[in-house]
Amino acid sequence: MLVPENEQFLPIEDEKLEKINSYMKNAKSKNTQKSYAADWKHFTEWCKVNHRNPLPASAGTLCLYLTELAATHKFSTLRRRVSSINMAHKYKKQLPPSQHIEVQTLLEGIKRENGTQHEPKRALMLQVLPSLVTKIDTTSLIGIRDKAILLLGFALASRRSELVAINIDDLDVNDFGMDVRIQDTKTNQDDMVKGVVFTHNQYCPVKATQEWIKAGGITSGALFRSIDRHGNVNRRLSDQSVSLILKKYIGQLGMDVNDFAGHSLRSGLSISAAMMGMTEIAIMNQTGHKSMEMVNRYVQAGLRYKNNASSILKNL
Repeated sequence: MLVPENEQFLPIEDEKLEKINSYMKNAKSKNTQKSYAADWKHFTEWCKVNHRNPLPASAGTLCLYLTELAATHKFSTLRRRVSSINMAHKYKKQLPPSQHIEVQTLLEGIKRENGTQHEPKRALMLQVLPSLVTKIDTTSLIGIRDKAILLLGFALASRRSELVAINIDDLDVNDFGMDVRIQDTKTNQDDMVKGVVFTHNQYCPVKATQEWIKAGGITSGALFRSIDRHGNVNRRLSDQSVSLILKKYIGQLGMDVNDFAGHSLRSGLSISAAMMGMTEIAIMNQTGHKSMEMVNRYVQAGLRYKNNASSILKNL
């Protein structure tokens, strides 16, 4: 249905305009928005130093920027920076500079010469989890919280942003375990519900979460929160805190903290589940992946030492 001619240019009410802007802003996750802002800041500062115009950026400007960046950064970082710069141009109704053939050719050359591979972080495997948990001082409020974060994060195979976005109202304990509604997903999907079962042992993620809720006096809002040196429970944890908490106990085990990150919980559950014979569908249901490609990587990693031909050496 066409808009009547006399209504085409009616002003939009401020309240409706604010709502429109809110929906448009939320088209990307908060982490993606932060990355865009950081990348754009880096590019504009580089342009200022090099006396270049950032918007609209010419093909030459972007080629110089990427060439300089390629000497010290991974190709994945370059690709993300280009996406951020493109998005800034789109918002200002300018042609995305990566559409220039010179930029596309440069990126192909960098990709071919430098490669796209990077050293992935190690997965936190199921076998390591007991040793990790024993390092946690659960007589302290921080320890009770950290145990819940690590066990629930592992069980959910969640991204760190999803884990810290959980509110207490997102939890529903039942006879089998606990349903957890995940709101903040990287793929910007609708809310999804993941199940976590009771394990009835000291590594039970449901029990650990319940103990934290009781000890922290959490009655509403954010589930996982910061704790100051006086023992006061404060605001919602940042997603970076998940990595720092994991690294803290990894270090106490004498392992290299640089080998691990927040994603180690997610990959750890996925690979461990594959090693235990869980199906791809079961793993996808927990990770929230919609594509088999990434899940297959986890499965292949999990099956690498299962039914491996080299095991015939055991017969010697």
